[in-house]
Amino acid sequence: MTSLDVDDQHRLVEAILRIEGMSVRRGREVHLAALERDLGHRLPLEHHDQDKLDVWALVDVLLNYPGAAQALVRNLERFYKNSLSVAALRDLVRELLPEPWLGQAARRELHQLITALERLDPDLSHLSRFPMLYRRAVGPAWPLVDREIRSLHDVVALLEEMPDGPDGLPPLLVFVGDMAEYVDRTTAPPLRDWVARQAAAQGLPRAPVRRAPARMEAGAPAEPSETYLIIACTPDALEPDRYLVTAWLQVDQEPGSTLQCSDEAVPFGRIPELLERLLTAESSVVGRRTPDLTIEFILPRALLGRPVEEVKIRFAGLEHRIGIKYPVVVRSLDRMRDAAIHLDWRHKWTRLRGNSVGAPFCLVTQRGEYDMEVLFAKLSETSPGVLALAFPPWGAGSGESDEHWVGLVAGTPVIAWCRDGRDPAMFAREVEDLLTADLMKLPRRTMELRRRALSGEGAGAGHLGRHLTLLFDDADRIPEPYVRLRPPA
Repeated sequence: MTSLDVDDQHRLVEAILRIEGMSVRRGREVHLAALERDLGHRLPLEHHDQDKLDVWALVDVLLNYPGAAQALVRNLERFYKNSLSVAALRDLVRELLPEPWLGQAARRELHQLITALERLDPDLSHLSRFPMLYRRAVGPAWPLVDREIRSLHDVVALLEEMPDGPDGLPPLLVFVGDMAEYVDRTTAPPLRDWVARQAAAQGLPRAPVRRAPARMEAGAPAEPSETYLIIACTPDALEPDRYLVTAWLQVDQEPGSTLQCSDEAVPFGRIPELLERLLTAESSVVGRRTPDLTIEFILPRALLGRPVEEVKIRFAGLEHRIGIKYPVVVRSLDRMRDAAIHLDWRHKWTRLRGNSVGAPFCLVTQRGEYDMEVLFAKLSETSPGVLALAFPPWGAGSGESDEHWVGLVAGTPVIAWCRDGRDPAMFAREVEDLLTADLMKLPRRTMELRRRALSGEGAGAGHLGRHLTLLFDDADRIPEPYVRLRPPA
């Protein structure tokens, strides 16, 4: 939005009211209709009975849409040739408002393409992807949108005002180019063609194209996108048994889009209610491009032992555990908050990701099997990126060190443990079968284990799948609130 102080906005209001046909509401409605046809989309103007208030609202709308004020002046010049009051408005607009970089015809064409998209998608489900595409286009340096977004026309107006990003590409072109990957086959080619023509007109060295995930090697075949629903529970400062809950949806390593950010602390028992709403009613989750979805819980130390994969939701009248439909993992809130641990964590994750098949792991079958300092030294070696415990953490929330906590401090990205304790020999056999295959697929294999605990061989309450917690901490995907800010590139 173009920002003007109150005095300058008042000057625009007075200049418009001096123009013949703009001093009365009926005349303004005629000129507004002509302006909307010129722009290629409707303007969200709420009329007022008093003329001055009505024009003030009109000016607010004009400031929200680049090129709108200039287009209004052009239309008025056609209606009232040689009008001194129109000339005065033209001079004032030139003084106060910068000329937009996007041409009038190009802007109208884009808005017409968006209008065509909205006709094909009357329920506005395409808006569910806006936060993800917006954040990808503008990068982490820009704040989240602080004004109501009613349509993609609003998005275009918002992005057009933003300067080029660190890669030299206008965020608007990046956004439209990415949007073309999500729309139907009829709308996508015209959007791509529009982006290519605007890139050429702006003298850009290349047209913005959809960016591949960072983990994809050059020339490698395209990999299916991974989608993550992330639930973070932060203890309330005044009531530590209540939590501030934030939820994101993230695709691959792209910035996440916020689905829930509560200012009211709630007990952990409210999480199933939130999960059910997100999984069955949130349009960006229900309408995701790929069926696969991993659920990640970012939890403080005191909650890491909770059987979150056993949470039940009701879908279409059927109640089921989330752990048998989705890979469910936990992540450490305490480690995300402590930047001093991040270097070792990232280093171990990078090594594990590059050597994920048959990677060595550290197995601890009995509590106290290792002195804590000895275990820390063992886990601090370059190889072990995985820790397996046959018993549950016992120091959770107490501030004492235990095997699990030592693993977190050492930067171990993958920790699996049995919540009810286990015969050491039996656990060693079971966990070895689980950890010797590709560790990058461990969350999905753990989901399959949980399914077998209900319907496979040896199913029952004693099956490991009913008691296994998997901490799977992807150091490449640390949500923005827990990343130390860096200066712009």
